[in-house]
Amino acid sequence: MVILTIGLVSLAELLAVSLRMQQLGRNETQAVRLTTDKLDQLNSLNFDTALTIQIGGSLTANVANHFDTDVPGYTRRWLVEAGPDGNANLRQITIRVIPTNTDARVNSSFEMISIIRRI
Repeated sequence: MVILTIGLVSLAELLAVSLRMQQLGRNETQAVRLTTDKLDQLNSLNFDTALTIQIGGSLTANVANHFDTDVPGYTRRWLVEAGPDGNANLRQITIRVIPTNTDARVNSSFEMISIIRRI
């Protein structure tokens, strides 16, 4: 009976760990999707007229035209910098997705850096 109890407790622990890992993986996938969606949106904008693609922004604070909270539970912030070598046809974009849920089961922020070019 003791051996069976120890085996069942071990299986319950393994089940809890696997559920936690599955949830973390789902949250990470959501963050990647949100980041690529924003990058695609920014890539389609005009450098000269769209405020959201103008150089500026912050990854640590909400700056007008450089953050959104469109998806419940997440804040997206982006930093737009001049392209490599000061090329006016390029922009370096850093996008950070931050979970607003303070639940310990949620991953930390996710960040992606990319270069986009003028359309």
